[in-house]
Amino acid sequence: MATKQIKPILSTILRPIQNHRIRIIRFIVQFIMFGLLNGLIFGLARSQIVLPIAFPTGGPFSTVWNAFEALQFALTTWIFPYLALSVFMLFGSILGKTTCGWVCPFGLFQDLFRLIPIKKKKVSRPTNKSLSRIGTAILIFILIMSFVIGITFFNSGTKTTFGAGKDMPYSTIDPASTLFATLYYYLQWGMQEASFGAEIGQWKFLFFLRIIIFIVVLVLITLYPRAYCRWICPTGVLLGFFSRFSIFGLRVNKNRCTSGCDSCEKSCPVQVPILTYDKEVTDKMCINCGECIDACKEGALKLTIRI
Repeated sequence: MATKQIKPILSTILRPIQNHRIRIIRFIVQFIMFGLLNGLIFGLARSQIVLPIAFPTGGPFSTVWNAFEALQFALTTWIFPYLALSVFMLFGSILGKTTCGWVCPFGLFQDLFRLIPIKKKKVSRPTNKSLSRIGTAILIFILIMSFVIGITFFNSGTKTTFGAGKDMPYSTIDPASTLFATLYYYLQWGMQEASFGAEIGQWKFLFFLRIIIFIVVLVLITLYPRAYCRWICPTGVLLGFFSRFSIFGLRVNKNRCTSGCDSCEKSCPVQVPILTYDKEVTDKMCINCGECIDACKEGALKLTIRI
């Protein structure tokens, strides 16, 4: 009798875990990766590993290179970015945007903000697609700017006239860089000196510009899950170019999708139109997070090798 009473209780307790098993696994992986990427705090050494993630190379405890920053640095010093482009091509064509969903520290930050208990907003499919062009425009602008700085460096041997953005232009306004590097350093300097404002010094305008952009992004990701990922992030845009042809990704089995529900699309944090695909979901916004798999009660979705 006691056993019969315990089973319903255990079922009630474990149901949330069963319904969100991939999300739980993903959170565990994200926190582990966050620790490894900030490994200097644990005594790990810096490495020459280059990853396509939104995480500053100059972070106080960073152990890896940000591929987009590596790309900018190469262009601004008039070097063709073979390594950075190879990283984007390799990760994008094999794993798609899995690093965005499972590894990226700023992606974890956005997922944590998604847990804030306020009603989330959605946009229409055409609007979602149109807003993603913002990231493309940012990417093109940053690449052109890096190229111009590179030409200046090639002709004159210097690029100091471009100020704080002379090596990696996007890092001057990048919200991930603001969160994981700028705020830490300014707070550290502020605590070491008599006046926090004095440490801002000649970069006062840039500092407050970064803060304003960061606050805007915070509001966006609070209201619209993963808004930065799908609409703004240039790293995601570059990965998206190759993710459509990725070997690993989401697959739909329409034979099992018989109830006519759209639970998978409702659960998707980046609003991928999953049901519009007959088999392989090749949407450039998909981050392979697995939320749709948890939501599907018919087992019609899975992350798999698509060969």
